[in-house]
Amino acid sequence: MSEADSPSAAVPSSGHIVLHPTAAESGWRGTIPVLLIVLAPVGLAALLVTIGLFVVASWQLARGTPVNLPTPVNVRLYGMFAYAVACWFAVAVAARWSSRRGLKQHVFAFRRLTWPALTMSIVAFVIAMYGVPIVTRWLSHETGGPSHGVRIDFHDAQSVAVYLILFVITAPVCEEILYRGLLVTWLRRIGWSDSAVLLAGSLIFGANHILPLGFVWGVAMVGFGAILFVLRLRYDSLSPGWLTHLLFNAQPFVTYPLIAWIAPAALPGRL
Repeated sequence: MSEADSPSAAVPSSGHIVLHPTAAESGWRGTIPVLLIVLAPVGLAALLVTIGLFVVASWQLARGTPVNLPTPVNVRLYGMFAYAVACWFAVAVAARWSSRRGLKQHVFAFRRLTWPALTMSIVAFVIAMYGVPIVTRWLSHETGGPSHGVRIDFHDAQSVAVYLILFVITAPVCEEILYRGLLVTWLRRIGWSDSAVLLAGSLIFGANHILPLGFVWGVAMVGFGAILFVLRLRYDSLSPGWLTHLLFNAQPFVTYPLIAWIAPAALPGRL
């Protein structure tokens, strides 16, 4: 297949890869499935939890026993685990969708970290680590809403396992692929500028966190998403954002204990 016959052609422009769409895909027709794939995990997780509760209640009724549904805390844990499963499913769909269109290498652009990218990833993490608590505390005060997102009992092995599976393993990989990989690649393909991609992507990322984390944290995630999108657009790679995302989500296991041991007064939220 010649370059002219391929689904898209990639040419260097100002150090970035520019994708030229075919006439059939140059409009908004392909944007709908992209958005559905990107936003699917939250909806799928809610559907899985609802089906699970329905099955449990139906089984108890069929046996003639009183309906005894899981506690709200356990339902939230099940929802988090369901979100992790849904994320990997969405990534699998994204892989198939992008592969058929010759975009997979851009959607899954995990490239080797250079020293400048590594440095910026750590700087971005520090900004997010101290910036997000400031934003959530201020928004909580202004709106009267709760500032916390997800509360985990770190004395409970099941809760810790779910946190690790979702926030430390799944989210940094899957959300980078879906938002900074698939969404960025597609919006660039249909001709969006990087500034438009940054704005729209950050808003979508934050909005999709409102349902599971609440309004305050959803708004804060717009800012965190902007940091991750900047890293993706600047280095044309998912690796810097993945590292920042991983460090941010792993704070309860890595950063907090270290800071609490060395300089407790410097803990995020206390400055």
